[in-house]
Parts: sequence; structure tokens; C-alpha cells
Amino acid sequence: MAKLIVSDDDPQLLDLVTLVLEDAGHTVIATGDSDSVHSLASQPDIDAIILDVNMPKSGFEVMGELRADPATSALPILFLSGLGGQEYRARGLVEGADDYMVKPFEPAELVLRVERLLAWRTHAEPRAQTATTGEDGKLRFGRYEALDVLGQGSMGTVYRGLDPRLERQVALKTIRFDALSTEDQRQEMLERLRNEAITIARFSHPNIIMVYDMGGAERSAFIAMELVEGLSLRDLLRSRGPLEADQLIPLAAAMASGLARAHEREVIHRDVKPGNVLLGREGAIKMSDFGLAFVVSTLSDDRIEVSGTPGYVPPEVLNSMPYSAPGDVFGLGATLYESLTGVHPFTGTTLRETIANTLSGNVRPLGEYLPEVPRELEGLVVPMLSNDPAQRPTASWLAEQLEQLATERQLQWSADILPER
Repeated sequence: MAKLIVSDDDPQLLDLVTLVLEDAGHTVIATGDSDSVHSLASQPDIDAIILDVNMPKSGFEVMGELRADPATSALPILFLSGLGGQEYRARGLVEGADDYMVKPFEPAELVLRVERLLAWRTHAEPRAQTATTGEDGKLRFGRYEALDVLGQGSMGTVYRGLDPRLERQVALKTIRFDALSTEDQRQEMLERLRNEAITIARFSHPNIIMVYDMGGAERSAFIAMELVEGLSLRDLLRSRGPLEADQLIPLAAAMASGLARAHEREVIHRDVKPGNVLLGREGAIKMSDFGLAFVVSTLSDDRIEVSGTPGYVPPEVLNSMPYSAPGDVFGLGATLYESLTGVHPFTGTTLRETIANTLSGNVRPLGEYLPEVPRELEGLVVPMLSNDPAQRPTASWLAEQLEQLATERQLQWSADILPER
């Protein structure tokens, strides 16, 4: 079994963690003195380190020392802390921790997380850091300063950032590559991400998030992009429920227009869903995360070789066909259907059931949910969900039809629909 260092200035918690890990068969070096961790970690047979954050010398400082020393830079680190705020979890992971667990904890979960750290140990290498912390304590990505956390997900953290050179705020999306086992895989992923960012940055459209910059190292990367003050369509649907047809039509026209422009440039989104539609409080409608679904697929724990989110992934991709522009149209159709009805067209209680429903192609007619839905709108949404990609309309044609429908009905998108802050 493994030899672990555990550091916590609470004697009772230190004893508890030590007991749990020793019962699991590990050897534990326990210390309440955070100053001693670096020297203890310099021993050649240490396998992993578990740190508290809130100690006389903070866990962040201790981790900084460990990562700066070539002798300890590759050691897996788990933060076990009573500081459960998003800003602490995000900072811990971005600055180089491999995992972050909040007290109080379940003993079985702690053992499982430590075992995962030890599995990573097999591939551990010195880490090139994308983020740095300056003397002022501020987190920076390249020239960009992180101001606060906007969100956090399986890929990484999204920050509100500041570009001091141009004196403007940006969104900083971080992406961690730690799950990739070899340097060649990480370099390939970084190059693919760079190519996607360059492609998007070369064209602009009012309904596509602008990409400003990209930086990265072997294990992580960041993208600096346009900041949209507002919320996602997913958040809007959760807060207020389904949209009325007259509200959705101009929104759908904007989304289709953005996809059409991307498809003209042979750029495929791969993950069209409500969470990737950003709605600004000044009225902006922006499609985000173009081309990033392949990163999620590569980093997924189960290694499912399918890009995108189940329920929005088209049947041909589930059948191992390449993702193409009609696949984006399918995701848009599922998004519009859900936005109108509050129900996903292929919903299931399990992932397997959702995939089976998608492959079956059986969709309940919109009119059964909404007898008053405009026939013209239903006539656009239903073909988008066709099992046959050749039968789906193009994003360009959809944009024209939706814009015409909005004009005929004198409809405009209004940010007044967004909930108050």
C-alpha cells in the first residue's frame, strides 16, 4: 500500500483521517505543523499528500512550495478542507491540486479519492502551470487577472477576468488535462484546443462568443473570451420554466444564425444545448463553447468516444458516425423543443434509456404539449429531430425561416425576460 502525508492543525481531525487511511492499509505520516510538510515530502518513498487549507501556513502556500521543488512537484495532492466555497475549490484545483474534498467527509469517499490519486501517481510528471499567483495574492493566467469565479464544471473553472493591456473584462475558461495519461496525449489535446480557438477567433458574428486569446501548458489551458453579463438559457429555463412561442422564435433565429455562420466556415459546434446559449442582460444572444465537446469526451471518466451531451447528441453520432453540421441542427432542435415544452424530446431515467430513445427517433408531437403552438414553428422544429441527418434542414435555411417568422409576427428578443440579479 501507499505511504501518505496528512497535515491538519485540528488534532481530532488529524487522528480521524489517519485512522481511516491506516484502516485501509496505508502508512500515514501525520503532522499538525504545516511548515514540516515540504521536508517530509522530500523523502523518496512518499506517494501522496493530504492537506488542510486553513492552517498557520496555508495549504496553498504549502502546495506552492511542493510544486516549485522538482523533488516534490509531481506528488499528487488532495485538499481536505472545511472551506467549501467555490472560490477555494476553484483556486485549489487551478493552482495545482489534484482533488479537493470538503469536511465533514465520508470515510469511504476519502479512501476512494486517495486510491484515485495513487492511480494517477503512476503517470505523475513535473507540472507546467498555466496559472500563477503573484505577490499580491491574485491569480493570473498569462497577462489576465482572475477577479472572481463565474462557474465550475468537470472540465475546469470559468472566471471573470481582467485584461490589463486593453483594460477590459473577459471570461477566462480553464481546462484541465490531468486525466490524460501521457505527455503526447496532453500535447495533442493542447494543439487541438489551440487550433479550435484560432479558428473561432478568425471570424466574428453577433451570435457567437468572441475568442481573444489562448494559453496553456501540458496539463491545463485557458481561453480568454468575450464576457457576457447574464445567464445561460439552461439557467433561464430552470428559473422561469418553458418559454412562450413568441419569446422563443427570435431567440431561435439568433441561435440558427450563429450556427449558420460557423457552418459556412466549416466549424462544427458538437455540443448545442441550453447550457451553451448565453443571454446577456443588454439583449445579447451568444452561442458558446464551439468545438470544446471533444475535450469533454477525451477527459470523461468512462472514456465514451462520443462528443457532446446525451439527449442532444444525434443518433448518427451514437452509431459511431462523424459529427457534422446536421448534428448541430439536431442539438438545436432538441434545445428548442425543451425550451417550448419544458420536457426533453428524448428524456430517460438513465443514460442508456436516453440513448435508446434518441436512437428510436420517437418524438411526441409539440402540439400534444402545446395545442396553441404556431404550425410554422412546429413545422421547423420537428424535422430538426429527424433520425436521418439528410432530412434535417440546414442552419442557414432555418435562420431565414425563423427570421421571416419573427418579422411577420413582429417579434423581438427582450432581455426583460431574464430574472433579476
